[in-house]
Amino acid sequence: MTAMVHTHASKAIVNEVKDCLKTISPGQNVVSTSEIRMRLRKKFPHCGMSDSGLAEVIGREAVGQGFSIHFEK
Repeated sequence: MTAMVHTHASKAIVNEVKDCLKTISPGQNVVSTSEIRMRLRKKFPHCGMSDSGLAEVIGREAVGQGFSIHFEK
């Protein structure tokens, strides 16, 4: 059952990342992973993913939508 919960959370996180990317103005072509990561931590406080794991998800989605990425600590 734990794996199912993790899978569901992962889909929810990916969907939230996509929603975050939709709110970025069209003229802005760079995404800050830390800003989106902070939003994810607030929405999913019990998420067990590391910051680098979240940054990877954010980066993958952002690149897929044509953004450049600014990785921050």
